[in-house]
Amino acid sequence: MLVFSASGQSNDAVSLNLENASYQSVFQTLTTLTGKKFAYNSDLIPDKPVNVKAEQEPLAMVLKKILGSELSYVERGHYIIIVSAEKPKKQVSVTTQGEILDADTHEELAEVSVYEVNRLTSAMTDHFGKYTLTATVPDEVAFIAISKANYQDTVIQVSAKDRFFTVLLKPIQEIQQQNPTDTLKLVQFFTRNKVRKHANNVSLTERRLAQASLTPGLSTNGFISGKISNVVSFNIIAGYAHSLHGVELGGFINMERMEGSGLQMAGAINIVGSHFHGNQWAGASNITLQDMAGFQAAGFSNHTKKVVGFQMAGVLNTASETRGLQMSGFANHTSGTLKGIQLAGFVNRTGTLKGMQIGIVNLAKEVESGFSIGLINLFKDELHQLEASANDVTPYNLSFKSGLHHFYSIISAGIDPHTGQLWSYGLGFGTQRALNQVLLASTELSINTLQPLNSAFMDGFNSDLRWALRIGGQLTKKISIHGGPVLHYYFFGRHGQNPEFSDRFGTNTLYQKTDGNALTKAWVGYEAAIRF
Repeated sequence: MLVFSASGQSNDAVSLNLENASYQSVFQTLTTLTGKKFAYNSDLIPDKPVNVKAEQEPLAMVLKKILGSELSYVERGHYIIIVSAEKPKKQVSVTTQGEILDADTHEELAEVSVYEVNRLTSAMTDHFGKYTLTATVPDEVAFIAISKANYQDTVIQVSAKDRFFTVLLKPIQEIQQQNPTDTLKLVQFFTRNKVRKHANNVSLTERRLAQASLTPGLSTNGFISGKISNVVSFNIIAGYAHSLHGVELGGFINMERMEGSGLQMAGAINIVGSHFHGNQWAGASNITLQDMAGFQAAGFSNHTKKVVGFQMAGVLNTASETRGLQMSGFANHTSGTLKGIQLAGFVNRTGTLKGMQIGIVNLAKEVESGFSIGLINLFKDELHQLEASANDVTPYNLSFKSGLHHFYSIISAGIDPHTGQLWSYGLGFGTQRALNQVLLASTELSINTLQPLNSAFMDGFNSDLRWALRIGGQLTKKISIHGGPVLHYYFFGRHGQNPEFSDRFGTNTLYQKTDGNALTKAWVGYEAAIRF
């Protein structure tokens, strides 16, 4: 005879004081306290009273007191199966068949997981609710668990004499949500529907020391691999597990439905459905659906919700929040707050900046602290303006200035089509502060390359380093005028090409020196500008 107790709320800390109680009443009390369901063969239970006392003790310790040396147990999800502590005399193959029906409507239930609780040998019902399961079990007795998402699971006891069972599963009111990992197209491509259904149906989770797989389903963890947590995992092509707490190596893709910690390495892709703590390395991409603490490195991209640590990718890093460093060959994107550094070959973007961005283009919705270094820095309510100017070298200049008022970048180009017959282009940075509601003060440092209009492009050093001090006035909300002196320091590497070019500007020098083919000189000039 098989006996079940009712379910209750889960709580692993147990307090009870029972004297002269039956095993059945003790198991029912534990169910009320912990929410665990007890399954057992009544023929194994001794016919003697139980005395047990515990004060906030772990359930495992309480069970050891109750079961003594004669009995043991196997825990599977919400179930605790009581078994004999004696070593089984033999292992036999037991085949059981049956049908699974909805307890309310008596309709056949397809895709129900049926598995033996010790070795987790599994089967699944067909479209008619039928199944066949063959399992190797001790002493011709097997406990078979039956589970389906959004139904109350159950356990039956079978022996070699049993042939066919009809089991009714009762629907539950709380609808179970599909695991987010299983909704990913990439996961669906590499896992069979049967493997994902088992993972969604079965309520147990178990940790194993090691597993190896060719693909999901063809593994030492079988079709219930999505419910197993591994310490060491090796996947030749693809692996699919509940979680990782150790080391995982994958030839192509590693997939964890829940959390992970330790070291995860894949030839192409790592996927973790919850948080990850440790190091992830992938030839193509790392995808962590919740938080990631540690280090992510990928040939193409890294994606996580919140990163605390370091992301490094050949092309792209994305996160909802970053505390640490994002570094990529092309782009970094943090949708929320960046507390750290973004370093990209092209573009950095964040919602709120509390750190530093280094890239060609830097974007942020707001800046609370920090600054950006790049050619173009666009921040809401900060400085991003065009400027037309005239100076003592080129009378016609156009610049774009962007970034923070206290630290902005400069891209500029200018031309002298008249006596100088030259043009220039340059980069720099500056800082500006408001003296009052009208007056502005700024200083800028830039380096400019000068080239002749009437001859070929000159190679080598031909650089004009400029330090400008400016006083400005705000004409309207968006238009201001600026002007002031500019200190020039010019270096010209004359390699026999147009040696008189430097005579076209900076004639009133403060300093000039010729050393072989190199010319250096300094002078004071001017600049006047209108910014809008």
